[in-house]
Amino acid sequence: MIIISIFYGFVGLVILFFIVQYAISIGIDNSKEVKAFRSELKEIKK
Repeated sequence: MIIISIFYGFVGLVILFFIVQYAISIGIDNSKEVKAFRSELKEIKK
């Protein structure tokens, strides 16, 4: 039973790690888009 709980804990950690990686990659993409959008707005104002 202890081995099963350790296995599930490890799987949970791996899933959590992938979710964090995915969230970070999305956040980086969004920040790049926001910066590009802001620079476009500055160009329009000129």
